[in-house]
Amino acid sequence: MKPAAQRLLGILASFLLIVGSMVTYASLIVPEYREIQDLRGELVATNVLLEEEKLSIEAVEALIQEFESISDLRKATDLRLPSEENVAYAVNQIQGITSSNGMLLNSLSIRPLPVVVDENIGGTEVLRPLGSMRILVEAFGDYESLKSFLEAVETNVRFMEVHSLSVSGGNADGPYEYQMEIDTYYQF
Repeated sequence: MKPAAQRLLGILASFLLIVGSMVTYASLIVPEYREIQDLRGELVATNVLLEEEKLSIEAVEALIQEFESISDLRKATDLRLPSEENVAYAVNQIQGITSSNGMLLNSLSIRPLPVVVDENIGGTEVLRPLGSMRILVEAFGDYESLKSFLEAVETNVRFMEVHSLSVSGGNADGPYEYQMEIDTYYQF
C-alpha cells in the first residue's frame, strides 16, 4: 500500500472515530446530561419546598406555644378573676387570711351586689361583665394582726378590696373588734 493510501485510510479512520464519538456523545451522553439537569431542577424545587414546609411548621409551633401561653394566661386570670361566684373559695380565703394573721373570726356573711353591665363592652369573649359580692367580716385581733390582714387581702390571689372598716371595743392594748366589708369580683 502506498503511503498516500495509508494516509487516506488513517484520515478516514480518524474521521470515522470522530463521527462515532459524536454519535455516541449525541445518543448516549446528551440524553443522560438532560436527565441529570432535570433531576437537579427537581432537587432544587424539592429543597425549596422543604424549606417552605420547615417555615410553615415553625410558624405552627410558634402559634401552638402562643395559644398555650394564652391558655396559661386564661388559667391565671381565672384565679384572679374567676368565671363564677365560687363563694366557698372566697370564704375559704377570708378564713385562711384571718387565721394566718392571728385574728379570730367571729362572723362572716355574704351579700351579692347588683351587676352593672357596660353597654360598650357587651359581653365579648375578651371583656366580660363583672359581678361582685360583699363579704361582711367580724373579727377580733390586735392592730398588728389587722395590718397583716389588710396586706394579705391586698396581695391575695383573688381580687379583693376593703370597702369599709370600723373598729370598736378593746382597751389601749387591744384586742379590738373589727367590722369589715370586703368586695370580691368574678366574671360572667
